[in-house]
Amino acid sequence: MTSKEIKRMITKVLIVIIVIILAERVYNARDEFHVEAEDASYYGFIEANLTTKEKLKDFEYLYSVLEENYPFFEVNKRQHGIDWLGNKKKYKRLIRNTKNDAEFYVAMDRILKDLHNGHVNIFNGRNYRYFYKNYYLGFLEADTLKRLAWYDAFSNPYVKNRYDFDASEESIEEIEIFNENNLKTKILIEDELAYMKIYKMNGLDGARKDYPIIKEFFKEVEDYKKLIIDIRGNGGGNNIYWKNIMELLIDKPLSMTYYSFFKGGHRDLHLDPYKVRYLTTIENLDEKVLEKFPEEVKTDFDYYKISRINVNPWGVSHNPNDYVDFKGKIYLLVDRGVFSSSEIFSAFAKDTGFATLVGEPTGGDSVSEGIPIIHLPVSKFVIRYSRELRINADGTINMETKTTPHIQVDPTP
Repeated sequence: MTSKEIKRMITKVLIVIIVIILAERVYNARDEFHVEAEDASYYGFIEANLTTKEKLKDFEYLYSVLEENYPFFEVNKRQHGIDWLGNKKKYKRLIRNTKNDAEFYVAMDRILKDLHNGHVNIFNGRNYRYFYKNYYLGFLEADTLKRLAWYDAFSNPYVKNRYDFDASEESIEEIEIFNENNLKTKILIEDELAYMKIYKMNGLDGARKDYPIIKEFFKEVEDYKKLIIDIRGNGGGNNIYWKNIMELLIDKPLSMTYYSFFKGGHRDLHLDPYKVRYLTTIENLDEKVLEKFPEEVKTDFDYYKISRINVNPWGVSHNPNDYVDFKGKIYLLVDRGVFSSSEIFSAFAKDTGFATLVGEPTGGDSVSEGIPIIHLPVSKFVIRYSRELRINADGTINMETKTTPHIQVDPTP
């Protein structure tokens, strides 16, 4: 090979290298690989100047947790056309392009939003404080739930420091945990039609506050022919809230049984606060029962659990005059904003015949077990994720088909 030929070959190789570099830069410049973020304080946490290596380590940890536990990858493919696990290289490129912790937080938020599940998210400072007061402190006070107070996400000092939270009495007092104006009641037609709007299934404190108001309203309209309970846009909260409502309006016990499925990585370590108790291997499930469920239940899951929801009529132990004798028709208004505990209420109300559901299909993700909350090992950002696949009474996946109302109407603008 002559020197001219060698030079030409070297020139061609250099041109190819330059073209590859330029193409890579053009490709990497696409909007899908970049985020914009405010200052860290805007999101309620402290900047820690993570390195790219540290950010990628946290992502790999999260990816592994979800790969082993998250139940809805196939549902997400069918509904949204997103192969989340297959997007790993794309997500890592997005993270590599982040320049600070705030951009890393926004990138992780975008990545998790690709799962289209309201139970999967990265906490900002406001989320962290809300869950700290509404759940963690509540678990500490309840003897039967103390084990749930062990999780590091709220007891770890490094996590608290990341969110600039000292957990002092003063800072805890400032946290709002329920909506002061959570209820709206109205008489639409005198002696005929009553209406009650519930914005959120508030936690224990909120449920205690609203209970006497609800009971008084039900007493006022107990002779009415129709009652509308409007939970459109209600993203959930605590089951105790809707059970309090139901027990006032029923005259006999209501009960339903549901199947839930879990993957092998369901976090069953000895002292893990999210350990799922009383699981049974799927191999022990009657094949005739298993045949009724979607194919992925048989291939992708290792364990199942049967959970029963029971609601009993409110017992009058002191004042018989407090008894609510409502015999009318109950209508439950629902839409795609109904999620989590509100979804459980919708499904249970439909399955037991408690109410006639009106609206559009709900948002889904009914669960019987607690939603795991963990922190990433390096950044200490807190992550919440779903790990339970709940089956509807008709054998479909709740997260996929949601709860379909008896009467479907276009959602209100």
